[in-house]
Amino acid sequence: MLNNIISRFAAAASVIVLMASCEKAPSVITEDSPEFSGKMTVLYEGEPFDQNGIKVLVELNADKTMLDIKMMKVKFVPAMPVRIDVTILEVPVTEEADGIWSFYGDGITPWAMGGPYDGYRVDELRGTVSDSTLEFSLDFYNTKKKQAYPTSYSGDR
Repeated sequence: MLNNIISRFAAAASVIVLMASCEKAPSVITEDSPEFSGKMTVLYEGEPFDQNGIKVLVELNADKTMLDIKMMKVKFVPAMPVRIDVTILEVPVTEEADGIWSFYGDGITPWAMGGPYDGYRVDELRGTVSDSTLEFSLDFYNTKKKQAYPTSYSGDR
């Protein structure tokens, strides 16, 4: 009987974990959001780790005060076994000129693998976006190792 209760508990816990891992970031990004394709560079152990063809989606919120950024299928170090999607939510944005927006954020917990990814923090995020180009730089700060990984992106639509 005890084994039956433990088995049911384990099954229920597995379902809860599975449901949590499927949770989406509470973002304004949709399938119709502007998509950019470009080069991402991460400075890892003093050497640049370049990835070409990285897709990034961006979307302004309804009142055009915040921007969400979703990096698709990225690796941050050469030995990373899988590619993941990373979303940076609610980055303050300002229109600099007609159709050119600048953004800056600091101390943001990114979303990855179904929820907030507390192992890393986005620091010193700054960039610009227009109808045709997206450029930004940031530090992915590993909160356990206390180490920053400078990252840059440049892409076109």
